[in-house]
Amino acid sequence: MLTHWNRVDDVFNFQREVDRIFNQFWSDLPARSSAANGSAQSFHVNATDDGWRIDIPIPGIDPKDVNLDVAGNTLSIRAEASDRQNQPGVGRYEQSFTIPAFLDLEKLSASHRHGMLRLTLPLKESVKPRRIQIETQDEGQKQLASR
Repeated sequence: MLTHWNRVDDVFNFQREVDRIFNQFWSDLPARSSAANGSAQSFHVNATDDGWRIDIPIPGIDPKDVNLDVAGNTLSIRAEASDRQNQPGVGRYEQSFTIPAFLDLEKLSASHRHGMLRLTLPLKESVKPRRIQIETQDEGQKQLASR
């Protein structure tokens, strides 16, 4: 018995599987966080078609006071802000993430807007879906057919 191939179902199944892996990874991740007031900082992760976007609230911290360090597959974020009297420790954030191998840390980008740090981690090219062209021979002429 032949199974009918449906590209749309395959795309949705792939997306569901990526979402499942993504959600499992972040729920199992032992996040390390510390803040000056003792409360844990939060972050929000979204899977996009091209990779992951991580939004981290860091209100009151100047982007110049934020350090992003990558070592292997670990991304560390450290930030500390001072109040107007230059007293250290007024605002502090520290977090480390283990980044999955299918994300490209070499192309990590960061932006800051209205107290929100946004990290964008694209998928590696090797894991992105791609279309394969099928070469056919028809009456001595080569033609490309795509499915």
